[in-house]
Amino acid sequence: MKTGEYYGTHWYWDADDNEYELCAIWYFERNYPEMPDSWELKTLEVEEGGELDVTKGSAVWNNVEKDGMPLEVNEVEYL
Repeated sequence: MKTGEYYGTHWYWDADDNEYELCAIWYFERNYPEMPDSWELKTLEVEEGGELDVTKGSAVWNNVEKDGMPLEVNEVEYL
């Protein structure tokens, strides 16, 4: 995997058991033996499920950030 931005799908369930599909853009930075590779959550959007606070620092943002990158990610392509 090379340094750059990647997107992945996350799912979130609220207290009423409503399901939300989220799209996150993560920044991956490849490091060398001195330090481990790192991921940083850059943006988070609701794709399906309705309104939800996904701003940086919100409970949803913190939950996705804590869960980390999904196993399957795709490189962001700029047209």
